[in-house]
Amino acid sequence: MVSTVKMPRVPALVATISTAVLGAVLLAVPASQAQSPAQVTPAAPAAAAAASKATEKVIMDVDMGQLNDDAVAMFMLANSKKVDLLGVTVVSGNTWVEEGTAYSLRQLELIEQANRVPVVAGGGEPLMGSRQATLAAEQDLFGNVEYMGAYRRERPASYRELASEPYGGYPRAKPAKEAAAQFIAEQVKKYPNQVTLFVLGPATNVALAVRSYPEIVPLVKQVIYMGGAIDIPGNTSPAAEFNWWFDPESAKIALRTPFKRQLVVPNDVAERVLYTKKEYERVVGGPNTPITKMFRDLQGPQFEANPARQSFVWDAITSAVFLDPSIATKVEDRYLDIDTSFGPDYGRAIGYGPSRDRDMNKPENFPTGTQKVQVLFDINRDAFWNLYVDLMTRPI
Repeated sequence: MVSTVKMPRVPALVATISTAVLGAVLLAVPASQAQSPAQVTPAAPAAAAAASKATEKVIMDVDMGQLNDDAVAMFMLANSKKVDLLGVTVVSGNTWVEEGTAYSLRQLELIEQANRVPVVAGGGEPLMGSRQATLAAEQDLFGNVEYMGAYRRERPASYRELASEPYGGYPRAKPAKEAAAQFIAEQVKKYPNQVTLFVLGPATNVALAVRSYPEIVPLVKQVIYMGGAIDIPGNTSPAAEFNWWFDPESAKIALRTPFKRQLVVPNDVAERVLYTKKEYERVVGGPNTPITKMFRDLQGPQFEANPARQSFVWDAITSAVFLDPSIATKVEDRYLDIDTSFGPDYGRAIGYGPSRDRDMNKPENFPTGTQKVQVLFDINRDAFWNLYVDLMTRPI
C-alpha cells in the first residue's frame, strides 16, 4: 500500500474515448524496447508438429507475475495438446508491462517454449493516463483501495532493469518488436474465426486493438475475461474488481465490442475456489519438472511459514473452463457494462439480466450498446483441481 499524499482535484474522467486518444496511448513501450528486434526463432520440429495438430489457437493477454495466476493459466494452456499458443501479450496491471514482459519471457524459457511463443509488450498505462496522481484522492473520497498492483512501486525503465532479478535470472529471449495491439490484429487476420483472446489483466491491449483495427472484431472466435465483481463487492475498491478498476475505460470498450462470444470469469466464482497446501502438495508430489520445481522454490517457504495459507487462483479458472467446458456448472447470460464515471463506482461491473418477458414481446432491459455475454458463476471443483494438477505436473 502506498502512503497517502494529498493530491489536487482532477477533472472527471470521460466515458467515451476517441480513436485519436487511443492512438496516442501507443507510447506504452519505451523506445529502447520498441526498437529491439524480435527474438523468435523457428519452432523445433516436435513443437511445430504439436502446434499443427492443436485444435485451438489462443492469444493470452496478461499482467504477468512470477508463478501468479496468469503464469499458471499460461502453463495450463502451453501444456495442453489442444492449444496452439500464438503469443503472449503483456499489459500493466498486477505488474508493470516491463516486469510482466520479463516474467513471461523467463517462464516460457523454463518450459522450453520461448523459441516458439512470442512475447509482445503492450499498454503500460491505462487509456486515460496514469492514475497515480489521483490514487490518494480516490482513497479519501471513494473508500479504501485494498490492492493497487503495479501502482505500489515505480515503473521500471526496461524489462532488463527490474527492482529484483526474475526467478532463474533475466531472460535470454527478447520481446517481439511490434506493439501488442498490432500483434493481436495480425494474428486474428492470419487465422480468421479461429483465435480465442484471453484477457487476464486490464483490457488495455484489446481496447487498443479493436479501436485501431476494427476490422478484426467479426474475425475473433471468442474472448474470455478474468474480471469484474458482478453480484458481490469489489476486491480493490468497495465497488470494483482489480482488473477492471485499473483501466475501466478499456474494460467498457472491450465488453461493448460485438464479439461473437464473450465469457466472463468474475470474482463471484474466483473468490470461492481456494488453493491450499493440499493442492500444493499434489503438484509438488508429481514428477520433477521446471514447473513443479518453481512451485517448490516459490511456494514451499510460504506454506512452511503458514501451513493454513489460502489463496485464490483467478486466471487458472479461465484456462480450465476453456480446456474442459464441462467444468463450468453455472453460466448465466448477462448484459454487462462498466461504470466509468470518476466516483465511488469507478470500475464497477454492472450486470443486466435478460428480460423475463420475452414471450410477451417486451424489449430486454439493458442500456443501448451493451452486449450479451456469458458469466461463469460456479465450477466443479474436483474436476478443476484434477485438471490443474495434471497440467502442472506434465513432463516438459
